[in-house]
Amino acid sequence: MKSPVKPRLMRILLDGEPHSEIDLATGVGFTKVATIRKRIDSFERARFIIRKREEGSAGYYCQLNCSRDTIQKIYDYPEFRALRPEIRRAVWFCPVFTQQFAVLPENLPLLIDEMVRASHTFFETICMYDNPEKIRETYQSALLVNKITGVSDPAFDDLCIYYQIFLHAVIRDIHYGGLGEGFAQLLNRTQESLGHRYAECIAPVKKRVGSAGGVHT
Repeated sequence: MKSPVKPRLMRILLDGEPHSEIDLATGVGFTKVATIRKRIDSFERARFIIRKREEGSAGYYCQLNCSRDTIQKIYDYPEFRALRPEIRRAVWFCPVFTQQFAVLPENLPLLIDEMVRASHTFFETICMYDNPEKIRETYQSALLVNKITGVSDPAFDDLCIYYQIFLHAVIRDIHYGGLGEGFAQLLNRTQESLGHRYAECIAPVKKRVGSAGGVHT
């Protein structure tokens, strides 16, 4: 049953820390645990929370269950739709969903974490793939210009792929909703990174061309 109390409770639990039931009750504007008991019970039944008795007390404390399956269930739960940007910003969130990208070069793993926090569609897109290699296979056609111009290396190609996924995700989120804070700045920073990486890629090419076109006497 839909309840305005559920999102308020979940917002408190999103820090990932244990909270006593009385603290949860007062946090959503009540003075007695009994007032929110049914909501806490429903969270426990859905496995949204882990509930344990407080030492030396008759009360319980509740903590968010941060397993991947549970967080995905919470994220997709209709009553928590408005909380999605906050869920993605939680400090524990990205390590649950982006650890497979840690093998990518340079600062790309950190950049992907930021993109996940900034865009709902980007998050949903990368969750469709088990590893970066599958993303490379799927988005190879996005690198056509790189191949035609001969400006390509693994790090540059990966950056191009994730930039394009993020760009299209932002465009979709602008229309349908799902953007987090700082998405525009992140787009600009990624474009700057692409520019710097492009310059590094073409420097050897320019050097070879310059050497081949030396002055003849």
